[in-house]
Amino acid sequence: MKTKQWILGLALTMMAGSFTAGCSSKTDRKADDVQDEYKDVVEAQEEGDSADVKDEQAELDSARQDYKELAKDSTRRK
Repeated sequence: MKTKQWILGLALTMMAGSFTAGCSSKTDRKADDVQDEYKDVVEAQEEGDSADVKDEQAELDSARQDYKELAKDSTRRK
């Protein structure tokens, strides 16, 4: 009986650990997206095309919002 409880406890611990790691990797990917979009905005500003800057800034704002929502959701679950 104790062996079954030990195995169940170990399995639950591993599942909880993999869930936490999965959530953090999603936020890491979103953070990378934000950084990429920021680089695109800087490049567009260097080129001097104001229409392109506006488009890239809109994409950056969207990526930032997605990151904020995902980060908020991941902190609620903990």
